Amino acid sequence: MVPDSKVAPGDRTGDAAEPGGPLALREIDKFLAKGEYAKAVLAAFPLVMIDVQRAFGTTFPLHWTGRDVLAHGLRRDSGNLPSLLYSLYRLYEPVRFGRESDWAPGDLREIVRRIYAETAVGRPRATPPPLSAALTVWDAGRPTQASPPPTEGPSW
Repeated sequence: MVPDSKVAPGDRTGDAAEPGGPLALREIDKFLAKGEYAKAVLAAFPLVMIDVQRAFGTTFPLHWTGRDVLAHGLRRDSGNLPSLLYSLYRLYEPVRFGRESDWAPGDLREIVRRIYAETAVGRPRATPPPLSAALTVWDAGRPTQASPPPTEGPSW
């Protein structure tokens, strides 16, 4: 079998996601096992963004794009999450909005693994904070309003 030139070398190998691991990693593994890099990228980005919202107890405005989240949606104290999300978005944007010739495959699985391993996104929340104490990801210091559960933005 000839390797798919659009699949980064690190995405062809590696440990499979644990059965109870993050849904994003399980989906990536499912699609990469079939050589479907584009589907893996398109599945990963919205799932990660939903988990980012869940980790910080917030919901991004529905009209925000992935670029809006990267530009305005992350707190200064979120560690290396902005850098990792930007790396993920650099893979996602050409797949979502471009042509196959625009893709520059990267190590999708490793980026997503690091998001869950190295940031608050992968840490379980012991108990949800009271609504009056919950801070948004995108406006540190201001309590959130009661908001619906996180969902995929229509423009992602």
